[in-house]
Amino acid sequence: MSVHETPSVRERRLAAELRLLRTAAQLHGKDVAAALGWSPSKVSRIETGRSGVSGDDLERLVQLYAVPDQQAGLLRRLAPSARPRGWWDAYAETLSPGYANLIRMESGSRALRCYGALVPHALLQTPGFAREVILSTWARPSPTEVERRVQVCRRRQDVLDGDRHGGALQLSAVLDESVLRRCVVPGDPARDAAVRRGQLERLAEVAARPGVRVQVLPFSAGLPPVTAGSFSVLDSLATATADVVYLENKTRIFFLDAEAEVHRYTQAFDLISQMALDPAESLVMIRRELADLPA
Repeated sequence: MSVHETPSVRERRLAAELRLLRTAAQLHGKDVAAALGWSPSKVSRIETGRSGVSGDDLERLVQLYAVPDQQAGLLRRLAPSARPRGWWDAYAETLSPGYANLIRMESGSRALRCYGALVPHALLQTPGFAREVILSTWARPSPTEVERRVQVCRRRQDVLDGDRHGGALQLSAVLDESVLRRCVVPGDPARDAAVRRGQLERLAEVAARPGVRVQVLPFSAGLPPVTAGSFSVLDSLATATADVVYLENKTRIFFLDAEAEVHRYTQAFDLISQMALDPAESLVMIRRELADLPA
C-alpha cells in the first residue's frame, strides 16, 4: 500500500497549541529561541508543523510556558515522539509507511466509526474471510504473503480487547446488507458456506461486546448518502473528537484530515446509522442469515 496523504492533523494541532501557548505567555519566537538556546527558525518550524518536536524539546516548552498538568498531558499525547512503539514495528520491513501509519492511527484513537459497503471492516473480519479478501485480486500474492497479511489483520483487532493505553477502541460499524449475503468463494459452495458462517458468527460475537455497536443497512432503506463506498472515521484518543477519515482499497490508503471533510463524513455516518436497523434488529438479521446457510 502507498500513502496518498499523510494524516498530520494531530501534529498540526500540537503546533497550533504550542503557538497559542507562546502567545498567551506574551513571548515572541525570538524570546523562546533565546531562552532555550535554539534558532528562531526552529521555533517557527515547530509552530508551523514543518518539523516535529522531540519529547525533550516538548518538555522544555511545557516548562517555559508553565503549562498546567492536564493540558501538558494532552500535548504529550499529540506528540508523535510520545507515542509508544507498537507490534507493527516488528513488521517495519514488510508494511508500507501508509499501512503502518493507519495501524498506528487506529491504536492511538478513542473510537472508530465505519461503513462497510462490500466487506466488513478489517477489525471485524475472521482470518478465513480476510484470506479470501486478500486473494480476490488479479495479482495473487504468495501463500507466505497471504498469511503475513492475515496475521497483520488479526493483530489490528487487538485494539478491541481493552488492554491498551486508553482502554478498548470504541467501535460503531454499519454493514450494508450485501455484506451478509455476498458469495465469498464462488464455485465452492461448501467452503463458501464455511467462510460465511465463521464471519457471521464473528459479527454476532463482537456485537455483544461492551463498546461495540454493529448495525445492518438493509436494502429496503434505500441508497446510502455516500455512494462511493466504505469509509472510516477516527476519533483522537487525546482530544476525543473526530479528526481523520481514511478510505482503504487494494493499492492505496487515502487520509482526509481537513476539518470540513471530516465533518461531512461524520454527518454521513450519522445518517447511515439512522437509516440502518438498530443493533438488536441487526443481530436478528445476522442470525437469520446464519441459519439460512447450508449445513
